[in-house]
Amino acid sequence: MSSKAAARDGRGSPSQRVAEPLIRVGGDFEDEYPGASALATECYANLVRAGDLLIGLHNRHSHDAYQLSASGRQVLAIIEGAAQPLEPSVIAERLIVTTGTMTAVLDTLERRGLVRRVPHNNDRRKLLVDITPAARAIVDELLPSFHARERDVISGSLSIKDQRELLRLVARVQRAAVLASSTPPRRGARQARHRAPRVAGSARDARAPDGAGS
Repeated sequence: MSSKAAARDGRGSPSQRVAEPLIRVGGDFEDEYPGASALATECYANLVRAGDLLIGLHNRHSHDAYQLSASGRQVLAIIEGAAQPLEPSVIAERLIVTTGTMTAVLDTLERRGLVRRVPHNNDRRKLLVDITPAARAIVDELLPSFHARERDVISGSLSIKDQRELLRLVARVQRAAVLASSTPPRRGARQARHRAPRVAGSARDARAPDGAGS
């Protein structure tokens, strides 16, 4: 059997099979949600799921290899990328977390010897945060590994032409999302429909996106 035939009947290797989106909505989705688009919702939900899966690869790696949380890893990367000590409020702003959350993360990193608080050059009331040599060694190992994984995942599934097209399309979605952030959401009314009893753990439960098709 040829590779194409194996892909058609689903018996090829994962790389040979035709990829299908992880999330689908029901056939009556647009009847239940007037003004919605089943295709648009599937695109939206699958973009979010893809992002979760991709960042999940990095999060699991940093946790398993270095016992670093996602926030802890990002703090180290932010300081290392700045090439200078930073105020905790600056790190919190770049990480988009509260100062209280940032304090807790920094306390954990400091106990592990990965960051240190140092006096501010111009304001004695303030402290700056710097990474330690141990943290720098982790970042120097972790980031190249991340970028190699990114190459493996993306280049292993998309051609160079596909990657450029993906960037072009994602940029359009990003621009639309930025514009939508300043536009109030439209109000709608959900239509009642007959609901069959659900069985916990069913395929529909596993594949339905949050708030879609339920």
